[in-house]
Amino acid sequence: MEAGAACTPEALAGAAPALSVLGGFRLRSCGVAVALPSNAQRVLGLLVLGGTSQRREVLAGRLWTNTSQERAQANLRTAVWRVRQTLPGVVDCSRDSVELGATVTVDYQAMTSLAEQLLHRDLKSEELRQVPFGLLASDLLPGWDEDWLLIERERHRQLRMHALEALSTQLTDIGEYGLAVDCAYAAIGIEPLCESATHALLRACLAEGNRAQALRQFDRFRHLLADETDLRPSPQLMELMGAVLAGVGKAARPTRPPAYHTRRPAS
Repeated sequence: MEAGAACTPEALAGAAPALSVLGGFRLRSCGVAVALPSNAQRVLGLLVLGGTSQRREVLAGRLWTNTSQERAQANLRTAVWRVRQTLPGVVDCSRDSVELGATVTVDYQAMTSLAEQLLHRDLKSEELRQVPFGLLASDLLPGWDEDWLLIERERHRQLRMHALEALSTQLTDIGEYGLAVDCAYAAIGIEPLCESATHALLRACLAEGNRAQALRQFDRFRHLLADETDLRPSPQLMELMGAVLAGVGKAARPTRPPAYHTRRPAS
């Protein structure tokens, strides 16, 4: 819609809905937040993660595990009715199935598409510089504790961590060291013990010429790894840091004090 246009109920119904599940649940239309009850939110959240049309009995069974199938189906009908009454076009229904409306934009779908492009190195240099970092920075539906979300949340966590690593590596390759360091730190924030994320960070620091920062992060990771797992950094990480560690060793090596010769007094 054009800027300044009134967001009347008719305008809300005609605008393409935007559904967000990264960083929290949000449904917007015409730039306006749309409120939904908890059960309706859960239906939309599960439809987002399912990605395709869901059979009613399967959807109801996953959402309401502690009730009878009849009660679960009734709950689903009520939730879907509430969504359609609040904002038409968000869900499409048939007698047997429910799916998101074709015009709904979903940030989770945009994030997974971006991650796949990064992992396959499909983006050009200018595209890498303009990657919407926020898509990779947020957790999936934080605060929700549904059983059906646990595996999907871990899958999303791993996907965005590796996408951030890939983005950091590719930014380093094109000389965008500051952005590369930011992305690597974001990946480490997801999993501090992930060595591949630390490798991406160290590579960016060394490419920038910041050996002191690389050494500090390497020592931090090495100590954390030993404390948490009793493991040591891999040979690949040691090789990456080889020249820096060798330099530290030379600097720390004691030198022989200079010899002082005194002239013996003449007899």
